[in-house]
Amino acid sequence: MRKIVRGGGLKANTLKSMIKSTYDRSNVEGWDKVMDTPEVSAFKHPSGQVVIALRGTEGTAKDWSNNAVYGLGGELAYKQTPRFKRAKERVAELEKKYNPEDISLVGHSQSGLIAELLPSKARERITLNKATRPQDFLFRRRRKNQYDIRSRFDPVSFFPLQKSNYTIDGVSLNPLAQHSPDILEGQKVYGDKKYGNGLRHAKRGGMIVRSFNERPENKFIEEAKPMF
Repeated sequence: MRKIVRGGGLKANTLKSMIKSTYDRSNVEGWDKVMDTPEVSAFKHPSGQVVIALRGTEGTAKDWSNNAVYGLGGELAYKQTPRFKRAKERVAELEKKYNPEDISLVGHSQSGLIAELLPSKARERITLNKATRPQDFLFRRRRKNQYDIRSRFDPVSFFPLQKSNYTIDGVSLNPLAQHSPDILEGQKVYGDKKYGNGLRHAKRGGMIVRSFNERPENKFIEEAKPMF
């Protein structure tokens, strides 16, 4: 019997908790933390879904210097930074351990840029208030499996030529509040069927994780519980 994983993807509050956990190293209810480093966290759901969460910019001169490298030198220069290279190594490590078809790669601010640039085989990339620069009006292109979320007046994610997949209104005009992961609180970004994050539509019976049926440990499971 086909093993069905029903649901509409990550809930906005779950995404918010995962992004915030990259800053405060907290856990996320219902998920097992399978990687916990200062810049990369990863969580595994009982269904088999894995989310790799990349940390954005902390308030250190060294971390802000990476933003300056991107602002002045663009993508090629940024890919030479130790910050990018460490993320690349961590994500490659996780993609060897878990099926990339089960992985969602998420990032906030500077790490939204990293999530976009990494040579990852993850099923999808989700960014929140992704770091941009004026040149992105002409040269930035979103990947086919990428889903961008931003607050309408966030100054950091202002420049891409393409519109975000989901724009959040009604946030304080304070730029810090606009940029914070807290803008996801109470949103219906993932529960509204706009985008089946981590899932693909099945012809019958809801939505399935494509590789769920292929894993030997799941062969006796007739139906998985709702995902997120």
